[in-house]
Amino acid sequence: MSPKRIIFVATGIFAGIGILVSVVIIAINGGFSGEGPSIFNPPTSKDLWTLGSNIADGMNLTYSLTSNTGDDKANLTDSIVSMRFHNMGEKWNIDFKIQNGSNNNNVSEIHANVSKNQLLMTDPITEKDNKFLQPIEASVLAIRDIAREPKYLVVGAVWDKIFTGSNTIDAKIQSKDSISTPAGMYDVFSLQYKVGNSSSIIYINKDLPLPVKAQVYGENGNLLYDYELQSISR
Repeated sequence: MSPKRIIFVATGIFAGIGILVSVVIIAINGGFSGEGPSIFNPPTSKDLWTLGSNIADGMNLTYSLTSNTGDDKANLTDSIVSMRFHNMGEKWNIDFKIQNGSNNNNVSEIHANVSKNQLLMTDPITEKDNKFLQPIEASVLAIRDIAREPKYLVVGAVWDKIFTGSNTIDAKIQSKDSISTPAGMYDVFSLQYKVGNSSSIIYINKDLPLPVKAQVYGENGNLLYDYELQSISR
């Protein structure tokens, strides 16, 4: 074989290896296992979900919420929480309205500024307002802890590791489903993990900025929070 022919063949081999390595890297970064995407069927950027994406100026999201994540005074039972987003350039100003189900006359209204990246608080709020926001930050907005960067919405994608004592548990996309909520029918991906005997599940729709529904448990099997989208306006 002539030197020129050898060089040509070698170039083709290395090019093929390069493509394969790129595909493997995509698969590894997605954290896939089991059924679903593989090195032969890798996900693409179209499969990525980014926390807070698709928020529009004036959008209002209303959830039913039970949250047992704080002290007794900060917990919410059978409550209604709405969040209206106002565009402020590099951040969102959110009007929070919280109606605690344990006392229908107890309605709190709070205004807070959050970043467009990760929906993290950008400006200080009063201690009183922070107490009322605590159960929302630890429930509906708790997805920030798992989706710190864009994640693949494909079955088999591992989103995070849950550490419980000496054990490590994968929080991964288990299935693609359709669910009915007061806000309508949604095609969703179910993000699940099991701690002890309790399975936690978070339903995510690709076109919505926050999960549609969730039921999450702690290590002792106690319910941490349960929420569901009630309505959405843009």
